[in-house]
Amino acid sequence: MEENREAIEHNVIITGRGRLEMTGIEDVFSFDEIQIIAKSSDADISIEGEGLKIEKFDCDSGNLVVKGRINGLNYYNNTSQKKKKSIMNLFK
Repeated sequence: MEENREAIEHNVIITGRGRLEMTGIEDVFSFDEIQIIAKSSDADISIEGEGLKIEKFDCDSGNLVVKGRINGLNYYNNTSQKKKKSIMNLFK
């Protein structure tokens, strides 16, 4: 049964291209050193860079902190994305 949660406000702060902080993140689908794919309430987000590491992800508060060289940030319509396996399922 899927939980019905109210959408969390989504904000992005990039500091010196070396640290990215986001709010309103519902899930992280995949991650490696060059790309992180996450889900906000209204779009999938691709974070691209070099040496990317997830410093913090709290699915309850929706906070995501990434360190590494940030080269790009792209938003994609949720309905156009393929079904992705949730990273949260790995920790259940």
